[in-house]
Amino acid sequence: MIEAVYFGTLIPMLFLIIVIKGEYRRLMLFFAWGMTSAILVYVINIVIERFFVLDQTFFLTQLIPAMEELIKMLPLLFLLGPRKKASQFSIVRLAMASGIGFSILENYLYLSMTTSTGLADSIFYIITRSLTACLLHGSMTALIGWAVQTMRNSSFFSFGFLVGMYLLAVSIHSLYNTLGLIENLQVLGIIIPIALFTLEYFLFNFFGRKRVVIRKGDSNDA
Repeated sequence: MIEAVYFGTLIPMLFLIIVIKGEYRRLMLFFAWGMTSAILVYVINIVIERFFVLDQTFFLTQLIPAMEELIKMLPLLFLLGPRKKASQFSIVRLAMASGIGFSILENYLYLSMTTSTGLADSIFYIITRSLTACLLHGSMTALIGWAVQTMRNSSFFSFGFLVGMYLLAVSIHSLYNTLGLIENLQVLGIIIPIALFTLEYFLFNFFGRKRVVIRKGDSNDA
């Protein structure tokens, strides 16, 4: 059924992408990529489970976070090159859109798998799961997007900086998954994505919430 949800959402979205332009179109394209990356991860997981025997804890807490963060961020690499117009926050917003797009299909898949346990019938659980997964995936990809944005705006490239932000995102994602497997510590797992998004939005100003000084030639993105 995940395929039905994917194509049932993506095809109408493509018509919307056709009729809009500018940053709105880019946001929708990255959102669509996020959904597509969820399908890719789903297919890769099926292949891994069929042909490899892996420890389940290692698979969920190490391999899955590394794979998901890598696939979600791939379009950001195309934004490292110079462009005529640059804004201070657009790449971070695009990264956030990719992460949120991913979380939608992942939430559907995860909640559909828990129907037998009765958890999927709990509105509180559905909302909590949807909220934390959305903020986790969005904030993690935004963290990598911030690295790309910083390099783009400052006209430099650092492989170590980019990989470092990717590894930080993977580590936080891994911690979230690990806490989710420990019954008494699941509440801490809920706090992590909420706290991280709060830091990115209010403290670090990743998305341009605060008014900033726009350099001459930059678009008005404050």
